[in-house]
Amino acid sequence: MKTYYDDNYGFWEDMDDPDMQEFYWKTQRKNVEKRCSICGRKVYIKKEYDKCGRCADMIERGMDW
Repeated sequence: MKTYYDDNYGFWEDMDDPDMQEFYWKTQRKNVEKRCSICGRKVYIKKEYDKCGRCADMIERGMDW
C-alpha cells in the first residue's frame, strides 16, 4: 500500500485508490510555501493554515507551546 505525507493532513493511506490519489494531488496543487508559526520549518500548506501538520498534531495531543 502506498502512503504519502503532507503538512496539511499528515499521512495519507490507501493511496492505491485512484480517487484518493486524485484528491491528494488536487490538494497539493493548492499549497503554498510558508514557515510554520510554531517550529519555523518551511512547509507546503494551504494558504489559510499557519501551522505544519506535526505541530498541529502536538497541539491536538495537549502539548503546550
